[in-house]
Amino acid sequence: MSTNKLSRAGRRVTDLPEVKRRRRLENLLYTRKRVAHLVAEYRSHGLDEHIELYLLQLEVEQVLADEFPNAYEDHVGDWIDEELAAEHHPMVTAATCSLCHAIALHNGGDSGAPLAA
Repeated sequence: MSTNKLSRAGRRVTDLPEVKRRRRLENLLYTRKRVAHLVAEYRSHGLDEHIELYLLQLEVEQVLADEFPNAYEDHVGDWIDEELAAEHHPMVTAATCSLCHAIALHNGGDSGAPLAA
């Protein structure tokens, strides 16, 4: 039974394997983006865990390159800019850094002082 047949209303039935493949790509891209952002934050704060996160980032990128080579090629050039934008100087509070926010909350919400160590 083909999933590309027309339904009774005249609309095409969605190709389930293609939907799953597209969703996997979206999930991998999101995971890669989030992990890369965490790597930049941890590196900015001098935390050793950035190495483990970076290895995870490389694994996700390898899966993307293996399973979705065209999407990988389309995105790889933008990733460097995104990662650089996520990093910040250790003595500067970054509005987009989740660690800076956590430190500020721990310090009573004083966001005026440098938070990164």
